[in-house]
Amino acid sequence: MSAAEPAEASLGMLSTTDHLEEKEIGKKLQENIFRIVSPVSPARLHCCYAVITVLTGAVIALSVALSLSERKPERKPEQVSVKTTYNTCPRNWTGFGSKCFYFSEDISTWTFSQNFCMELEAQLAGFDNMEELNFLRRYTVNFDYWIGLHRESPEHPWRWMDDTEYNSSVPIRGAENHAYLKNNKISSARIYAEKRWICSKPNNCILQCQIPSASF
Repeated sequence: MSAAEPAEASLGMLSTTDHLEEKEIGKKLQENIFRIVSPVSPARLHCCYAVITVLTGAVIALSVALSLSERKPERKPEQVSVKTTYNTCPRNWTGFGSKCFYFSEDISTWTFSQNFCMELEAQLAGFDNMEELNFLRRYTVNFDYWIGLHRESPEHPWRWMDDTEYNSSVPIRGAENHAYLKNNKISSARIYAEKRWICSKPNNCILQCQIPSASF
């Protein structure tokens, strides 16, 4: 072997070593560049993504829970109120307020009229207030109708059929002892005069039903 060959071999080994060192240096540079560009490792990134996903799910779940808690409260159990219901008036009777009224189409004396009403479990009509009187007046425009006002004599007070004294809210015309109604006036006539009549009776309460009233 010549002296030049060992020298060439040494040069070759040096070049190979230099080449390896260059590769190592390049690899280290790449790693440094990767660290600069992405300071967090891929494993760490995946971990962060997982944490973000879990937190996002938790936020969504919390929002749903809050929206459900803020919804309109449920209705309370229905409270039951007792309401009084009245039966309808019998056929051919007319209801007003708490009473039923019967307006006859026949004519007869005051005594017959009262007996007729009693057979129907009623009596000759009375009125408790001006509203009832105005209601009766609507049906007595063209005919005279006996009502339940009477007295023993002109010296005695007028009374209703239940013996309640009349309060004289509307004056009674005439000097006789049995009253009748025509249009806007109350007049008196003899007991045997023949007129139509009005019967009245309470609109009896026959049912107390429990009607639910929702409470919100």
